Amino acid sequence: MERTRFSKDGRLVIPVTERRHDVVPDDQVRYVVDRAYCPNGCDIIDAEHPIHGVPGLRMAFKRPEMAGEFVISAIEGDFDKTVLSGTLEEGVKDDLYCPHCRIPFAKLTNCDCCENGDMVSIGLTPQLDFNNAVTFCDVTGCKNGAFIRAGDVLRHIRLECY
Repeated sequence: MERTRFSKDGRLVIPVTERRHDVVPDDQVRYVVDRAYCPNGCDIIDAEHPIHGVPGLRMAFKRPEMAGEFVISAIEGDFDKTVLSGTLEEGVKDDLYCPHCRIPFAKLTNCDCCENGDMVSIGLTPQLDFNNAVTFCDVTGCKNGAFIRAGDVLRHIRLECY
């Protein structure tokens, strides 16, 4: 059976079966972020460091005595990342910034999985709109995140937190 590469609204469709290598019904897919911006409108898509064959989202991070950059997967529900500089520590909160202009990413709310985590927002348009964004926790290892589109949660992901 041949699968379509794009959804009706033009998004790249990556079937779960290609990602997990196990048997999953064909109608279960993951969304891919193909445009992402900091609050100042800088494009943070990083084609130089793809994750699972897809350009990722590049961010800078900082905490006391440590700073660096990483690229996180742009595939819904996939929290794989490539650390470009510095060291990320499991369970540790980092302040997240645009790697270009160094403005902090906007915080939407507190994470309900982590004691001190915040849900940061990455805009899907150059003008930050919380109704058109991707959110995820700023604590390394937390799997809390959501895709928000036009005010509706397309698919809300709540995976068991560590």
